[in-house]
Amino acid sequence: MPVKKKDLYVAKSLKALNDLAALPAKMTTNPKILINSAQKIHKEAELNESLGDDEKAYILYMKYFNVVTLARKLPDYKKQKDYYDSLIGQKNLLKSIDKAEELSSSLKDRYELAEAEEVASKLSPLEDKSAPKEEPVKTSETEKQSEEKKTDGSAEPAPVAESKITPTQLYSLLNEKDTSLIVMDVRPTSQYAESHIKHEACISVPSETIKPGSTVTYIEQNLSDESKILWKKRGQVDHIVLLDWNSTLSQVTIATPLRTLKDALFKYDSTVIIKSEPLILEGGYDQWLMCYPQLTTNSRVTNPNQEGPVSSAPSLDFDYPDFDEDFSPTPKPVKATPDLLKPYDPQGLTNSVADLPKPTAPAAGSLGQPGIPSVDRSTKPKPSPANSSVNPPRNASMNSLTEAKSVSIESKNNLVAEAQRKEQERRNEEVERRRKEEELQAQTEKDKEAEEQEAKRMKLQREIQELERLKMEQARDVAELMRKKKAIMEEKTTDTQTKAVEDDRKKELERLNEEEKKKRRKQEEMEQEKQRRLEEVERLRQERKRREEEEAEKKALDSARENAKLEEERRTQELRRAEEEAKRLREEEARREAQKKAEADRLAAQGKKEEEERREAERKRQEEEKRKEEERSKQEQIAKKTEEEKLEREKLEREKAERARREAEEKLRRLNLSESQPSKPRTIPSPNLPTGWEKRLDPNTRRYYYINHNKGTTQWEPPVTQTGLPPGQLSVTKLKEEPSTPKRGLTRSNSSPNIAKMLFDEEQAPKTLPVINRAAKPQPRIDQPQPKPRKAVHRELNPVYGNVGRALTGLRNLGNTCYMNSTIQESQLGYYGEIADDFSVIIRALWSGQYKCITPRDFKYVVGKHNPDFAGTTQQDSHDFLTFLMDGLHEGLNRVKKRPEIPEQDNDKMGDSQAAELAWKHHQLCNESIIVELFQGQLKSTLMCLHCQKMSVNFQAFMFLTLPIPPSSRCSLGECLKLFLKEERLTGSSRWRCPRCKVDRDAVKKIDIWRLPRILLIGLNRFVYKGQWREKINSFVDFPTRNLDLNPYLEGPKSIKSSYRLYATSNHSGTLDGGHYTAYCRNPCTEKWFKYDDDHVSEMKESDVRSSLAYVLYYTSVEMLPPNFRQHF
Repeated sequence: MPVKKKDLYVAKSLKALNDLAALPAKMTTNPKILINSAQKIHKEAELNESLGDDEKAYILYMKYFNVVTLARKLPDYKKQKDYYDSLIGQKNLLKSIDKAEELSSSLKDRYELAEAEEVASKLSPLEDKSAPKEEPVKTSETEKQSEEKKTDGSAEPAPVAESKITPTQLYSLLNEKDTSLIVMDVRPTSQYAESHIKHEACISVPSETIKPGSTVTYIEQNLSDESKILWKKRGQVDHIVLLDWNSTLSQVTIATPLRTLKDALFKYDSTVIIKSEPLILEGGYDQWLMCYPQLTTNSRVTNPNQEGPVSSAPSLDFDYPDFDEDFSPTPKPVKATPDLLKPYDPQGLTNSVADLPKPTAPAAGSLGQPGIPSVDRSTKPKPSPANSSVNPPRNASMNSLTEAKSVSIESKNNLVAEAQRKEQERRNEEVERRRKEEELQAQTEKDKEAEEQEAKRMKLQREIQELERLKMEQARDVAELMRKKKAIMEEKTTDTQTKAVEDDRKKELERLNEEEKKKRRKQEEMEQEKQRRLEEVERLRQERKRREEEEAEKKALDSARENAKLEEERRTQELRRAEEEAKRLREEEARREAQKKAEADRLAAQGKKEEEERREAERKRQEEEKRKEEERSKQEQIAKKTEEEKLEREKLEREKAERARREAEEKLRRLNLSESQPSKPRTIPSPNLPTGWEKRLDPNTRRYYYINHNKGTTQWEPPVTQTGLPPGQLSVTKLKEEPSTPKRGLTRSNSSPNIAKMLFDEEQAPKTLPVINRAAKPQPRIDQPQPKPRKAVHRELNPVYGNVGRALTGLRNLGNTCYMNSTIQESQLGYYGEIADDFSVIIRALWSGQYKCITPRDFKYVVGKHNPDFAGTTQQDSHDFLTFLMDGLHEGLNRVKKRPEIPEQDNDKMGDSQAAELAWKHHQLCNESIIVELFQGQLKSTLMCLHCQKMSVNFQAFMFLTLPIPPSSRCSLGECLKLFLKEERLTGSSRWRCPRCKVDRDAVKKIDIWRLPRILLIGLNRFVYKGQWREKINSFVDFPTRNLDLNPYLEGPKSIKSSYRLYATSNHSGTLDGGHYTAYCRNPCTEKWFKYDDDHVSEMKESDVRSSLAYVLYYTSVEMLPPNFRQHF
C-alpha cells in the first residue's frame, strides 16, 4: 500500500534543503567514526522515506553523501582505501544517490506547484475575468533608458532574478562583505589573460576545455593552479556567476559551454553540492566593460564577436571636427562608417576615443546619422628634392668650359625629373581618388544591407518579446488552472452529497485537464517557433559576417596589388637614376683612389718595416729577462727543496733505525723467553699437512703459521700439496702445547718469525756508505701515496676441522643469520677495506677445504657496526643484505677517491648510442672497481608526455634486476622479463612534470635493458603489497640453468656474451612471519651442485635447483674458476 506523502513543512526550495544538509566547519578526522555516523544517517533516511517525509529523507540522504565524501578526502582513508570502501558498501552509496535524485525531482515539482498556488492565491479575487490587460512591451529604447539609470553607482540594485544577474547586481554583490561568490569566465584563455574582471573571486574556466557532456572532474583537470583554489570552494560560496563575451539566459542552450558548465556544477556534481543554481551574467563581459571599465584589468579590448546583443550603454556615435575643412556646401549625406568617421590623428592623440565600445545600430525605421566625409588637407604633398643631385666638381683643375657644360646637363636632368615626378603624383592622386570612390560605394551598399539585416533582427526581437509575453500569460493561466484543479480535488474528497455533483466536478476536472494540455502544447509550439527564429537570426548573422570577411579580404588584396605595382615602378626609376650617378662617381673616385693608394702603400710599407723591427727587438729583450728570472727562481727552489728533503730523510732514517733496534730487542727477548719455557709436544690430526711440515701458533698475532723442516722455511698459508696417504689415513705431527688463554702483544709482523736469524744476518752484512754524485743536479721527488697498513686483527672463526673439499664449508647460524649465510656462500670475492677485509677472511676459510664449518661472528659484528639493521638477531631479507654487501665492497674497492664534477647531460640533441656511451663514461669517471666491471650494466629509461608528446631519455647503471611475478601459479623467467619491460602509465599523484608544458602531466614510462653485465643478479619480487597488507607470492618461476639468452630483451647493441649460466640461487621458505634462507651453488671444482643450509652442506641434483623457493638468481657469462689466493711468507 503506497504511503501518503507528508505536506511540505521544512523549506520552500531545494536550495534551503541543501543548506540544511551542509556539514559543520569542524568535523572529526577519524574516518571510521565518520563512516559509522554515515551508516546511522542512511538508516534514518530510509526510515523517513518509508514514513512519507520526503524533505527530511532528502536532507539525510544528502548528509550521508557529504559525510562519505568528507571521509574519502582524509589521509587515513587513502592509506586503507579498500578496508574503508568495504565498510561503506558500494550498493549503499549508489542507492543513496538514486534516492536523492528521485526525491530531488519530486520535491522540485512539489515546490513549483506550491509556488504556483501561492501566486494564484495572491491574485485579486475581483480581477476582471475578461482577457487580462496587456503589459506594455519593453522596447529596446525603454530598456536602454532603464539600464542607463541603473548604471549610476548610487542606484539601489534590483534583486537577483532566477538564473540570471545584471552587471549592476553583480557589482553590488561583489561589494557586499557578507556575500561570497565565484565568477567563472568561460572565454578562451588568451582572451581572459588579455582582459578580465579585476576581482579575487574571478577565475578562468576556458571554453576549449568544456566539451559537451564534460564532468566537473574533467574540467578541474584542465584548470590552472590559481583557478583550482577557488574551484574547490564552490560548495561554500553563496552564488556562482557564469559569463562569456555576450552571455544571456536565452542563449544558454544545450551543447553550449555555458549550459554544459552549469549542468555539470548544478546537476551532475556528485562530490560537491552547491548552495544555489549558477547565475548567467546578462550581456556578458561586453556589458561589464560598458558599465564598469575601471573594474577590469584592461578596458582597451574589443569584443571579437561583432554580432552580440544590443548594449544598454549610451551611444558614442560622434566625431571630432576637422578645422582644415573648407566651408563649402554640405555634400549629399552618406552613411557614416568607422573608417570615415575616424579623424586624422598622426600622433595617436585620439586613441582613447577609438578604444571606446562601438556604437550600436539604430532601431528599425530610424534614420541613419548622416556623416560628412572629412578630408585632411594638412597632408598636401610636398615637393621632394630631386632624386639625382648634382655634386660640385671635385677636381679643382677642371677648366671653366667643362664646368658650364656640366651645369647645363644637370639643369636639363632636373627639369626632366621634376616633370616625371609631377606626372607620377598626378597618377597617384587619380588612383587614390578612384579607390576612395569604390570604397565609399561599397561601404554604402554594405550599410544598406546592414540596415536591412538590423530591421529583420529588430522584427524578430519584437516577435520574441511578444512570445515571452504570451508565455507569461500562459504561466498565469497554468497557475490559475492548478489552483482550480486543487480546489476541485479538495471538493471531490470532502463533498459527497450527491452523485450528480460528483459527476459534474469530474467533467469540469477533465475539461480543465484538457485545457491545460492544450495550453502546454501551445506553449511548446511557441518555444519551438522561438527557437527556430533564433536559429534564423544566427544564420543571418553568420552569413553577413562571412560576406564582410570576403569583401574585406578582396579589398585588401586589390589594394596591396595596386600598391605593389606603384612601388615597383617607383623603385625601378630610382634604381636607374642611382645606377647612372653611381657609375659616374665610381669612375671619378677610382682615379683619385689610385693616386692615394700608391702614396699610402709606400708610406705604409716603410712604417710597417720600422714597427716590426722595433717589436722584434723588444720581444727578444723581454724573453731574455724572463728566462733569466725563471732560471734564478728555479735554482733557488731546487736548492731549498733539496735541503729540506735531506733533513727530512736524515730524520726518518734515524727514527727508523731506532724503531728497528727496539723492535729487534723486544722480539729477541720474547724469543728467548719462549724458548726457555719447556713445552710438552702433543700429537693432533693434520689431514692436509705433508711429511716434514709443522703447524705453530704465533702468540703475538694469535695466528697459525707453518714450518717446512725439509727446506727450513716458514709461511702463513697452509701447503696445498697432496699428502700422498691412502684414503682414510691421517698424518700426525708433534706440536707444542698451545696456550689456553690468549695473550696480547705487539701487532702482527709481516716478516718471517725467525727473528734471531734475521738479526744475525744483519750484523754479518758488510756496511755500505751511500754514494752521492754531486755533479748531477738533484731531481724533484714525487711522493706516491701509499696505502696505510691496517693493524692485524685476530679473527676467531671457531672452525670444525674436516677434509671436505674446497668451497664445501658451512656457516654456523648465529641466530636468524641464515639470510647472511646464504648470501656469503654464493659469493666468491674478497678484497680490501674494513668490510672487504673481514669478508675476504670468510672467503679464504670457505675455500681452504679443511673446515666443515666456521663461525662468521667477527664479520657480523663489522656489518652491524656499519648498518644497525643487521646488528641484532632479527630475521632480515637476503636481497637487502646482498645490496648492502655489494655497495660496501664497491666503496672499499673504488679507485676513484675524489669524484670529478660531471656536467649535466642533454640527451635531446644526440642519438641513443652516443648518449648511452657518454653516460657510461661519466659513470666510470666516478666508479672504478671490480664490482663495476663484473656486476653493473646499463638501463634506458624513457618518459613521454601524453599531452605534448615530449620525450625524455635517461641512461643509468644497475646492479640488480628486480623482476615482478605475474599473478599465476606458474610462469617463466621470460614472462617476468616482459612484465618488467612493459610500459607503465603515470597518472594521479605519479604524474610527470613535463619540461615543455611546465605542469604535471599524464605520461608513459618505459624501461629497456641497454648493456648487460658479466655477472647478472636477478631478484624475484615475491614480497608485494596488496592494499595495506604485504604478502608473499609462492608462484613457481621456471628459469634455465644453462644457456639463458637475453639478446631478445636487449635494446642496445647485441652482445655475443649474452648467454648466461646459472651458478647459484638464494631460496626462501616459509611466510612473512617466519621463514628460512638456504643456498644452492655449483662448485667450479667438480661442476656439481650443493645445498648450503647454514652449517650443513649436502650434494643435490641439478634438476632440483628450479623450485618455487627461488628468490635471488646468480647468472654468469664468464667461466667461473676456483680462486687462487696469494701466499704470504
